Amino acid sequence: MNASLQDQSHALLATLAAQCSAGQGFGSMSASVYDTAWLSMVRKAANSRTAGTWLFPECFEFILAQQLPSGAWESYSTPVDGILNTAAALLSLKKHIQTQPEHDDWLIRSHKAEMALKQMLYEWDMQSADQVGFEILIISLLDLLQQEGVSIDFPQLGALRAIRSAKLAKLPPSTLYQAPSTLYHSLEAFIGYIDFDRVHCWREANGSMMGSPASTAAYLMNSSIWDEEAEGYLRNVLHRANGFGHGGVPCAWPTTIFEVSWVITTFAAVGMPIGETEALVFCHLLQETLVAQKGLLGFEALHYLGRSGSVESLIHTYEASEHFITYPQERNHSFSANCNVLILLLVREDRAQQLPQIVKAARFVTNQVFKSHVKEKWHLNELYWMMLLGRAYELLFNHDEIAIKLFGLAPNLREDIPMVSLYMLMRILRVQKRDGSWDGICEVTSYGILALSSLGKLPWIQQLGNGGIIAAMALGKSFLHSKRGEWGKGEYLWVEKVTYSSDVLSEAYCLAGAFVPMPSIVQPELTPSSRSQTFFLPDKLLVGMRNSGNLLARTPLCSKIQPYALHAAEMQACFAMQALQQQLPNIFPRTAKGKDKYAFIIPLALTLCAEVHGCLVSLSGLYEMMVLSILNFHVDEYMEGIVERHFTEHLDVIRSIVRQIFTEFSPCAQNGMTNGSKECMGPTSQDSEDLGTRRNGVIQSQRDAPQDRPTFDNVRLVLHRFVAHILRHPAVVSCPTRLQTQLAFELETFLLAHITHAQDNYRLRAQWHVNGNSSANINDNGNNTVARSSPVQYHEPGRTFYHWVRSTSADHTSCPFSFIFFNCLVHAGLSKTNQVDSGVLRSARTAYLAEDACRHLASLCRMYNDFGSLGRDTDECSLNSVNFPEFFHVVERTAAPITHSNAKTELMWIAEYERRGLETAMELLEHELGSNEVVGALRLFIDLTDLYGQIYVLRDVGTRTQ
Repeated sequence: MNASLQDQSHALLATLAAQCSAGQGFGSMSASVYDTAWLSMVRKAANSRTAGTWLFPECFEFILAQQLPSGAWESYSTPVDGILNTAAALLSLKKHIQTQPEHDDWLIRSHKAEMALKQMLYEWDMQSADQVGFEILIISLLDLLQQEGVSIDFPQLGALRAIRSAKLAKLPPSTLYQAPSTLYHSLEAFIGYIDFDRVHCWREANGSMMGSPASTAAYLMNSSIWDEEAEGYLRNVLHRANGFGHGGVPCAWPTTIFEVSWVITTFAAVGMPIGETEALVFCHLLQETLVAQKGLLGFEALHYLGRSGSVESLIHTYEASEHFITYPQERNHSFSANCNVLILLLVREDRAQQLPQIVKAARFVTNQVFKSHVKEKWHLNELYWMMLLGRAYELLFNHDEIAIKLFGLAPNLREDIPMVSLYMLMRILRVQKRDGSWDGICEVTSYGILALSSLGKLPWIQQLGNGGIIAAMALGKSFLHSKRGEWGKGEYLWVEKVTYSSDVLSEAYCLAGAFVPMPSIVQPELTPSSRSQTFFLPDKLLVGMRNSGNLLARTPLCSKIQPYALHAAEMQACFAMQALQQQLPNIFPRTAKGKDKYAFIIPLALTLCAEVHGCLVSLSGLYEMMVLSILNFHVDEYMEGIVERHFTEHLDVIRSIVRQIFTEFSPCAQNGMTNGSKECMGPTSQDSEDLGTRRNGVIQSQRDAPQDRPTFDNVRLVLHRFVAHILRHPAVVSCPTRLQTQLAFELETFLLAHITHAQDNYRLRAQWHVNGNSSANINDNGNNTVARSSPVQYHEPGRTFYHWVRSTSADHTSCPFSFIFFNCLVHAGLSKTNQVDSGVLRSARTAYLAEDACRHLASLCRMYNDFGSLGRDTDECSLNSVNFPEFFHVVERTAAPITHSNAKTELMWIAEYERRGLETAMELLEHELGSNEVVGALRLFIDLTDLYGQIYVLRDVGTRTQ
């Protein structure tokens, strides 16, 4: 260990131990304007000899000194910070003005504060807020200000009052009198709602209300009997030993257990030693606390100090049905709390006995990341929860037997955990700055280093190779050492009622980040032998994916991606492919000839596009698009290999079947049928006994159909299942009816275009076999000059290539309906506010631009596809773009036969024209909507669809159906 690091860590531990030994409690949380404002409003009771005087005038001086020129008070890291700080400080000003109404400076300050608060509330996005009790704190402050003559209205006031009322409806005052509750940390929100005399019995031994200065001040101000011990607590926090704030108080004090536990676990996780003297002090403190609080704090810290106890009380108190909670009636779960529970259970020797809880916590945190639902309530920076989750995964795979049992109970985690860990790895590497830091902050940089250290120990990331991890960690450590003087200066990263910083935690994390060992170099090997290969990818799968990666790296979109990012995307695609092989819906009988060349391409195309765009879409959204892309290939194969092959002379019947299927789905939305009703879902697997049985991958009728061909009932069953899968997808049914209706329209158009395309192919083949010559074609001059290996001219009076490529051909690509389905996935993954504001199809202008972009994209995709599949289409006699008469102009001009080469040149020119139209539409759309999450996701979809076309230019990845 570096001697200077050792000295600094020992000094920090010694300081903490000395403060613990003093028995006074301590904390390094930054001063809070909000809490200080509450202390500034405390006056002695009427029967006191100092009645009417302000108890803490230095707090009011602190408030005045902190007011900004705008009239507001600081928003440390979030809008809620500024709103709470400003509202509480304004309330204090108003109360002080009552005692000195002639004080001009206070009047001016009050007016500016009122104007600033109104502006802040008017601009506030309420749905983005997730701080402790903000919905009741803000309304309570506004009501108190109303009593002081300050009336404030803003657009979201009604919604905020509704949320507050709904919460209070679940919390009748009687519940606050009956037992200890976390609500005692925020009693200031219940002024006028509860009898403060009846909560006296739940006051802490140190005189506080759950360690909250604001709550304790509110209790003291609103109790009919003056509480000397509560006053003593407030004096202690104001004059705490470290002298923070110069008249300011933090939002919680003391935080002794919190800071000691965090420092011990942070140091122990990286192997930093803790001296025996300090360990004894910490053990004594933690054990006393655990006994007093029934064993719910400091478990992990005690484990590292060699004093593990039972976790039964923790599990009994905090385990919920699907995750762990931090307190009863919690509105939003804590992601980090579940990570910490998982870490605690995995570091213990009795971990096997807690397997159900390990599975629960692991499933919860993994699913939250997979669906992009992580909204950590106690910390603002995403690297914090990534550090914790990386640590949990590291511990899980330190014990193969636990991981194997975990996957036995939750099989989907076998692929989901690797995909999530690779997502985190690439996210961390992508956001690192050139100077080696993350966000230019020492503490956050430490999170990044520690997260990479844990992720680098996972089997599949070792199989990937850790060159990128080593380089990033080295840069990060270099930044830390260059800023060593700033380690003990915390940033506003931690969340309470308002955000706060902690100098102690900042220094501890920086020491750990600087100390954690650099990993040894691991070269990517296809057959690693350094440890158990249980969780390594099969060589054959990895080789196949790397071959596909080599192909995609040659496309314009992916040509500049860094090798390490490419290989990480390949690795992620391998796990996605394994999941697809196990979970893909069994809808279509397979009729294609040869291997599925797209099986590797599809998952890799999604993971690479996500990497290029910085993962704007959730992993679950990417996975659903992988499923859709594969099903789109399957429906192509089915329509060409079954419908076109067996029903060429009955395509009108098939068209009627398709239309009837969609009329059956319409009443579901109109009549409000539940998603699970049989009428809504259509035929199920059990219904196949009535319609037919499956032989050699093809459904056969049980009644009168020949044994070698499907029936109309079979076609209806298969297509009904496909339509049901799309229109009854959870993301779709959660969307507005408008989107669902549009998706149904585009999906029906897609299937009908397949039928029209089958008719076009029939006409082409009829023209191909003119005069009974299957190997020749008659040109306009009547000469039998064009060999079958060359494009054949397609004749349909009045129908042009432009009309075809913008209608039947574009619809046939699946791009238009997939575009709407993707919009549904994005919509379902957004917050409720963003769902309302996000729709690119909402207004006339943006809807037109979005659909125009989609049509350009569909035409472009068709041309690229035809460019690559011309040889196969020619062999199978399927209609291709270059079969249209416009491409035979060269024959008339030069008297030379049309060839694949000159036809492709002409086609590519037109394709690039469509690309210019696509880019123009997107530029205008982005100008209308701005650069936001939805536009970014839309660009990802465009690049994905475009990438498929670029791949076809290099190689035909379709499958033969004839």
